[in-house]
Amino acid sequence: MAQASPGQKLGDVREVHVDHLESLNVLPVCVYIVTYRGVPRNVWANAQCLQILDVTLHAFCDRDLELTGTDYERSQWINRFTVVEEGKEPLLERNIITHSAQKQICVETACSPCVFIEGHGDDEKRTTCCMVTQWPLEVKSKIEAHTSYQTALLESSPYPLCFFSFDGHLITCNPAAVSLFGQTIWLQSDIFGMGEFERLGLNSANSAVPAPTEKTERRTAYENMMDALAEEGSVFQVDLPIKRDGAEGPETWYCRVFAQRQTDPVTGEPIIMVSHQDVTNLRKVEGELGRMLMTERTNKELKEQHDTDVAGSLLTLLGESGWQYEDEKPGSSPGTPRTASTATADTAFSSRMMQLNGLRQCLDSADNWAFDVFELERESDGLPLQVLTWHVFNKHNLIDEFNLDHVKLVQFLRQVESNQMDNPYHNATHVADVVQSTHCLLIKGGLDRFVGKLEVLAALLAATIHDFEHKGFNNDFLIKTSDDWAIDSNDKSPNEHHHLSAAFRLLRQPDCDFLHRMPHHQQQAVRKMVIDMVLATDMAEHMAIVSRLKSDLQKRLENPDDDLVDGGDIPESLKTLVLQAAIKLADTGHLFADNDVHVKWSVRLEEEMWRQGDVEVDVGMKVSFLMDRNKPGVTKSQPGFLDFVIRPLFETWVACFPECKVLTDRIESNYQYWKAKERQEIEESAAAAAAKEADSAQDKDSAKPTTGA
Repeated sequence: MAQASPGQKLGDVREVHVDHLESLNVLPVCVYIVTYRGVPRNVWANAQCLQILDVTLHAFCDRDLELTGTDYERSQWINRFTVVEEGKEPLLERNIITHSAQKQICVETACSPCVFIEGHGDDEKRTTCCMVTQWPLEVKSKIEAHTSYQTALLESSPYPLCFFSFDGHLITCNPAAVSLFGQTIWLQSDIFGMGEFERLGLNSANSAVPAPTEKTERRTAYENMMDALAEEGSVFQVDLPIKRDGAEGPETWYCRVFAQRQTDPVTGEPIIMVSHQDVTNLRKVEGELGRMLMTERTNKELKEQHDTDVAGSLLTLLGESGWQYEDEKPGSSPGTPRTASTATADTAFSSRMMQLNGLRQCLDSADNWAFDVFELERESDGLPLQVLTWHVFNKHNLIDEFNLDHVKLVQFLRQVESNQMDNPYHNATHVADVVQSTHCLLIKGGLDRFVGKLEVLAALLAATIHDFEHKGFNNDFLIKTSDDWAIDSNDKSPNEHHHLSAAFRLLRQPDCDFLHRMPHHQQQAVRKMVIDMVLATDMAEHMAIVSRLKSDLQKRLENPDDDLVDGGDIPESLKTLVLQAAIKLADTGHLFADNDVHVKWSVRLEEEMWRQGDVEVDVGMKVSFLMDRNKPGVTKSQPGFLDFVIRPLFETWVACFPECKVLTDRIESNYQYWKAKERQEIEESAAAAAAKEADSAQDKDSAKPTTGA
């Protein structure tokens, strides 16, 4: 028989609801519920009991116990009432019962207190009862023998084996598991090496406690295991790095966890069998072989491309494949004489290492809102998009998580960046800026409830390709000039549709398809999310998304009765809306950048818009708003743009995600800069007008004829 969960005391009163009797009904022993208060009466019996007595449940409950009971049975009833129903204590008896075939059976009878519940809500009826479980001694002996045999096998196994209930509590484990994990392995989470903080919200004892905002690899493995074991007979396997105290201090070992869903033979409840194996040495061998193969393949394929730029050395630049430092240069050893050629090589090497250190420092700041993408542009030899995107993919562990082809990812990023037009604003540096802002929103914006790893992959990919091959003209211009992009998209978001179709064509090329190892359904899910996000960057969708953000998310979060507030399931449409709004924030990320970075982007945007205006003049079109070089441009209209377009989006977002309050503060700082500049220009204009008027008056006075004496 299964043991009680840790913490359960003898004498605890069990509540049995009439709607949940299945587990009792399948037991191979006789179980019935009876109340001895006042006139004794039967309440319920399981199938095994009814079969032995050869009666129906209705007939069993209608039995007149006072009429059929013997004097001995009446004395038993009084004792059970006193000890079990009144005293709330269990009682063990040994009895003789008569089978339907008039065969007498010796049974061990366990009586325990319980409350039998019928109905719901206001109609609920609770009856204090005694649950009687009768074990035929013949059956009990067989089960005990079988249990002893299984226990012997369990205890002699050299592998740690544990059995857990589905609420995470230990049922039993063998000595090998105790030796490995200690005497306090009460929760399933212990087998994953999780600390107390990582366990928050996992088990019934602390389910009310909010889960950690950042999921660790161990917590993710635990949740994946519970998802994988949803079906009867299902299995799960994972290798996990676990910290433990070794002979020489803290050390990391790899534990291979194998879990299988089984059924408790007595209660019929699902249980989890977990075995463990130390595969540290095996992982070391596998890892070394993997690194050797990866290094050989990467070096071969990248060298064949004859790259001399940073893109071909991304793995090296980011510390992924053994750059050799001063004392480790090939062909050198301590005491090697220095020649003129080696000195020149050392100078070049030192210069390169200084650049790499500068790049690493720049990438370290990519987790901050105050990020200078122009500094990254300088440190990465003008290739900010490739370097930053590779960095954040590794930061989120996406390559390992989804088994991405890292060589093809490098090639894909090379192609994306090399095909970005050299526009003042819509260029590779802007795309890198949007990738960084998206990354920050994912790690600091409070989106964990709405996005998992697959959504993170889709969001970063969408940011990477959201302006792919942008020509520097807006949608209105493309439509009015009957551009091919407008014709292909039937005048609906021509820029955004082209960015998507061109990027997915590139991804379809064999040397760029870094997603090819992912399951097809995951690839399709990523594609759908990327499409939804990139189409949302069309400014024509701006007000609609802000409106939906208010109605579909903000109002729900402000309603304390909404299940979304209590951690209810989040519909896919709401996840999509959050991702769409997030990329819109990231697409205008320079608005919350440091002032010097923001102003530089504003000037670049103004120049790009003026260039479109120049083309419109050349082809005889009416010049679009803010695109005439001879009139005030974007830099003169920023306060209005921020007030009427940007503030509604960011303020609604912050109402939903308070973690992003810093963004509205940073936008306000830039807003005040433009307002001050606006006031200064008004004052300067007024002063110039006053001076001009004064000069004009003086000229008139000097022009008047003078009269003689």
